[in-house]
Amino acid sequence: MGDWIKNNKFEAFLLLVVVIVAGGAFMFGRDKSSLYEEAKDSYGGHAASVKTLNSKKPFPNAQNAKDFKAQIDGYESVVSDLQSKMLDYLPDTFEEVDPPKFIENLNAVRAEVTSAFDASGIEYPGDTFYLGFKNYTGSLPKEEATAQLDYQLSAMKALFEVIAEAKPSALINVHRPELSVEKNKEPEAAPRGRGGRKGRSAPQQELPYHRLPVEVTFRSTEPVLRKVMSGLASHKDYFFVVRSMRVQNEKHAQAPAKDDVEFDDPVDAPADDPFPDFEDNLPADDTADPDAPVDPEAPVDPELPGDAVPGAVVEDQGSRVLGQILGLEETNVLLEVDIVLFKAKDEEEGKKSP
Repeated sequence: MGDWIKNNKFEAFLLLVVVIVAGGAFMFGRDKSSLYEEAKDSYGGHAASVKTLNSKKPFPNAQNAKDFKAQIDGYESVVSDLQSKMLDYLPDTFEEVDPPKFIENLNAVRAEVTSAFDASGIEYPGDTFYLGFKNYTGSLPKEEATAQLDYQLSAMKALFEVIAEAKPSALINVHRPELSVEKNKEPEAAPRGRGGRKGRSAPQQELPYHRLPVEVTFRSTEPVLRKVMSGLASHKDYFFVVRSMRVQNEKHAQAPAKDDVEFDDPVDAPADDPFPDFEDNLPADDTADPDAPVDPEAPVDPELPGDAVPGAVVEDQGSRVLGQILGLEETNVLLEVDIVLFKAKDEEEGKKSP
């Protein structure tokens, strides 16, 4: 091999150049092939993204983007308006009061509520009725809890005013669960995860409001219940949320039997045949036009009331018949109500409210 290179220097040099060029071409082509594959993969990914965007509804063009931005602006306006309405429920003052002062406020509110119930003829538990604050009849509340307790007391006064105005027959029971601040517990956190389930990695978020729950049980008719619900939903000073409602018939333990319903016997009812042959008892002329005007000088049936007309229902007759069928029992209603106390901005930031 060495002799051949010495004797053929030119050919050997040419062969070396060819080998070098071939190696360089191979390396260059391999790099370009790698770049091509990367570019091809990138193109495929972008093509898939474009295809996905094209399948979106609405299609992401300039006009739809403009419309979407307008919707977002409208949504922000609605949220802003809702926020301003919710902030109207913020109390003018929210501060701790002396525990003896709270007891004084409790006695004053109790006197006003019981007077309203007496004026409306509503039964209530009597001397044991302390608006759900019976545990403070012999002890003082914690000073750090008096701010929320005093606000809840004023809100419950408004709640009982709504009930007194609706006039149910009786207030059966009032239960006020203890607040977190009364039990030295952490504030309630917002539910995490779908359906209220806790998420594994979701950060715990505190609610932007305080829940001040109360349970009220009263006996009333359906119209009274509707009036109570309407009064709570439209109250201008306090934000009430009815979390649940249970309505139970007053006589749920004893279902009515058919023998409990008695109807009055019709006048001049036949003794034997309750359904006479009506075809033989038709009037001689039954072809009168029902739309014809009524003659004011025509004789009036003496058995009808003076102001009665054919087809009219005598007053109270329908309610009497319905009473025979449905009974006159009322319903026992349990309402679980949350009094919502929205937090001020400084409280949201972790500072103490003024």
